[in-house]
Amino acid sequence: MYIHLHHEGSIRTRFVFLTFSILIQSGTVVWDVSVVGWEVVYGEEFVPSQEGGYTVIIQKTKKVLSSEEPIRNSFKATEPGKVVLTIDNNSRRKKLAVYRYIIKKEEAF
Repeated sequence: MYIHLHHEGSIRTRFVFLTFSILIQSGTVVWDVSVVGWEVVYGEEFVPSQEGGYTVIIQKTKKVLSSEEPIRNSFKATEPGKVVLTIDNNSRRKKLAVYRYIIKKEEAF
């Protein structure tokens, strides 16, 4: 369920390589990504803020076809860092990329 979903914006640009970064201290981040016309290569990873931390690959890069639905995924962070969503457009066609996210804080018992 999306309550108070933060709409970060949309980008309409001729891009070759585009990244969205979502900063998170702790908790679970849930996001939706859509590219009009798809036919791009898409990947997701978590990069910890702490130097020497290990990058976690959430979704290996894969080709997303134009017939596919928007992508929805989530990641539970146990340390501060950022979730990086990567879109690689190999064509010259102008694409519209839209994403949104919400960060769910952990509740204390």
